[in-house]
Amino acid sequence: MNNPLRHLPSWAGRRRLGAVLAGGGILLIVAGLAIFVPPLVGLLQRSRADTKALQEWKDPGSALSSNLKVKTIQQPGASPVATTPTCGSGSPASSYALIDFPQLSGIEGVAGNGTWSMLLSRSVVHYSNSPGPGQPGNGLWAMHREPNFEPLGTLKAGDTVVITNRACQQFTYVITNMWTESPSKVTQLQPISSGTWITLITCTPLWIDSERIVIRAQLQAS
Repeated sequence: MNNPLRHLPSWAGRRRLGAVLAGGGILLIVAGLAIFVPPLVGLLQRSRADTKALQEWKDPGSALSSNLKVKTIQQPGASPVATTPTCGSGSPASSYALIDFPQLSGIEGVAGNGTWSMLLSRSVVHYSNSPGPGQPGNGLWAMHREPNFEPLGTLKAGDTVVITNRACQQFTYVITNMWTESPSKVTQLQPISSGTWITLITCTPLWIDSERIVIRAQLQAS
């Protein structure tokens, strides 16, 4: 008489199968952690660096928190000597400028000055080979939206970007246009023949970063 159970795997075979499946599951978990953990660690490190840079820039002893006024030194019997204000006096030289978006309440950050590789450690970077704040030409700035600049995608033409340099000079740029670009078509990096502009580049969609938002703004006439 045929045994209807004879085609079922033995207990040993089922244990081996379970061990293989469990091992495969562990490998998948490890692979997932290897993919997702490093970016998350980098994001947390950038966030801490951004917070620290902003706190140092706004140190109570800085000229920026003293309403950008030029301080004077008065020696007994001598005429007052004006000193050059230094914004971000509590911050290191790597803190290049403060960038602020007035229409996005509370969204501001301190930019580093270097190449795009600095984006591994800072969320805002001014490309060092491009014009600085207030200088003619096209100043290039790159930003991570996550985690502190997510609302950048809600900006629109007519909104402003305010940049304060280390000499406490403030420059207001008016956004003229915005568009989405693939990373391979970074035509906005081309120089501009006349005028004083900035171009901000950031990623979209949030947490996917497959495309780039390009924000072009012109220096507001004084």
